[in-house]
Amino acid sequence: MAKFKSILFIALVMLLLLPSAASADAPYVTFTVNHEGEPILTQSAYLPTGVVDGFNIIEKDAETGEESGVPLSRPEDIYIDSLDHVYVADTGNGRIVVFDVWGNYLRTIGQEVLSKPTGVFVDDEGTVYVADYGNEKVYMFGKDGALLKEFGKPKSHLYGKNNPFKPTKVIADKRKNLFIVGEGTIHGLIQISQDGEFLGYFGGNKTGFSLKRLLQRTFYTQAQLDQLMKQLPPSATNVAIDRDGLVYTSTVGTRTDSIKKLNVAGKNLLPGLWSYPDIADITVDALGNIYAVDAFRGRIIEYDRDGNMLFVLGGTDQGSQRLGLFNSPSGIAASSDGRLFVVDKQRNNIQILKPTEFAEIVHEAIFYYMDGKYAQSEGPWLDVLRLNSMFDLAHTGLGMAAMKQGDYELALEEFSVAGNKEEYSNAYWEIRRVWLMENASFFIIGIVLLLAAISVMKKLYRKYGFARPVVDGWKRFKEITLVKQLLHTFRLMRHPVDGYYELEAEGKSSLLSAWILLALLFAVRLFEIYQTNFLFADWDVKKVNLFTEFLKVYVPFFAWVISNYLVSTINDGEGKFKDIFKGSVYALSPYIIFAGPVALLSQGLTRLEAVLYNFASTAIVVYCAFLFFMMVKEIHDYEIGQSFKNIFLTIVGMLIMALLAFILFGLSNQVTDFVYSIFQEVKYRVSH
Repeated sequence: MAKFKSILFIALVMLLLLPSAASADAPYVTFTVNHEGEPILTQSAYLPTGVVDGFNIIEKDAETGEESGVPLSRPEDIYIDSLDHVYVADTGNGRIVVFDVWGNYLRTIGQEVLSKPTGVFVDDEGTVYVADYGNEKVYMFGKDGALLKEFGKPKSHLYGKNNPFKPTKVIADKRKNLFIVGEGTIHGLIQISQDGEFLGYFGGNKTGFSLKRLLQRTFYTQAQLDQLMKQLPPSATNVAIDRDGLVYTSTVGTRTDSIKKLNVAGKNLLPGLWSYPDIADITVDALGNIYAVDAFRGRIIEYDRDGNMLFVLGGTDQGSQRLGLFNSPSGIAASSDGRLFVVDKQRNNIQILKPTEFAEIVHEAIFYYMDGKYAQSEGPWLDVLRLNSMFDLAHTGLGMAAMKQGDYELALEEFSVAGNKEEYSNAYWEIRRVWLMENASFFIIGIVLLLAAISVMKKLYRKYGFARPVVDGWKRFKEITLVKQLLHTFRLMRHPVDGYYELEAEGKSSLLSAWILLALLFAVRLFEIYQTNFLFADWDVKKVNLFTEFLKVYVPFFAWVISNYLVSTINDGEGKFKDIFKGSVYALSPYIIFAGPVALLSQGLTRLEAVLYNFASTAIVVYCAFLFFMMVKEIHDYEIGQSFKNIFLTIVGMLIMALLAFILFGLSNQVTDFVYSIFQEVKYRVSH
């Protein structure tokens, strides 16, 4: 028994001494983003498996001949070539260090030449390009590490005599033309030929829209504008290139276009790509997937080549020293087996992350999907959905597979789930085309027969009084006071001036008719929400809250009525409160009458006919705005200028009311919390 306990104790000690598997757990969550921009948690896509810090680098002192270890020091950049050799810009030691993908040290490049290398790139022939910030040069080394060329500041007058040349990153295309990121170079990447000739700037950033700047340019004098600091576009901070020769740039300090994919003309092929604003480095793997690392948050983002976000992972190390968390990541690269190598210049190491089975399934599906082999991608996409049913891209992939197989109904359903309106439109177009081919002739015949029947009935009515009781009944129905008041909406839309005069002077409206129309307004809004084609809806029907929609409809309306009454009272307006209320309701007649039919019309349209829906929707809004203007003018008996002034002041009054409501709501919450805290304190003291 004692022997057994001894063996058990030794076994437990050995288990405790064994290093824990890094892949057993991830110290971060992994998520993706759905079509509405909401984060969706996923299974871990990558797990930390190891670290390279360079302590296995042994160098011999040239004078004493002594060997010593010189680990990495503030490494700034990393690149993995076609042979899976890892090149690290070891900035603090003034060298390029080469490892294999298992972290074994191979050789050192440029130690006698480089000063402060911050960027490294290797082409397909093994030529090594280094951006040296310290020497203000770009160096080109051969496969054996021998210096081949060096590139200094271009002497072309097109470059600019006073423009600095402080290279931080570099890449080369297949013609060995260099694309250089220069500190403070606001015009774009610096292009230099292999002969050292300046070829121009490429892919420069643009200044974003600034309301403050717009107002300054509008109201400031030229002297005042000259005293302001010029708003200059930000310079790129990193660069990458894929196998097709497309150039990618990242820019710190901007959320829009912080990652760009540029064609040969310098046009961004991925406009509006979402990312974090502090992207330190980007890279592209053999499949075209894009990887970016955020220096501030320690986040790694993976996109497919079309810019669809796949995964976000990683995080900032708060002192735990756990693998997978970073202090100041400065570079990222991907090996041929899908592993990610992330340089952390503050930790002086390279962390290695291995893809999980889930990520590998996603990559397999994307490989077929991006190659146009949609049917072959169906199986992997189904595997992805079995693991995570909320992965939007998987639904898009299944939709494309269904399209390929002619199952347009299934494709429509999958594209709807994925929120992919473009492909949904294509599937809907196919369904509509099939329907028209099968039913167009019957549809046309039906319309012709209907028109013929109406024409015959009119002739029979005129000649023989056919259906006279029905016609007379309709005329009597229209003479009912409430019905006449409700139908006055059509008169008002055709003749706004006469319509508003009759509305006020001849009793063509009442509070009852106005309240009925106001109730119809909400009913029409609900009909529009639930019947508008998915392609044109800016909302998710499944997430619609009826109370919220109720407030969206009636709070602005009554705010307008109250504000307009108050403003008009001060500015000699003749309209009473009830007149403003009724006039405002009737001004919404175009929406009440036409919004429903437009929603039904949208059901038969694709994105190719979006102009029809947009025109109809815009016409309704414009017509309502016109009727509101005519309401203010006629009910208050204003001139045109006075009407515009009244409307402007009414809108200002609505904004003030909204601000006061916001303040009161905030104060009420604070008072409630204060009273509750006092109650809890009293309760605690009484009980003790």
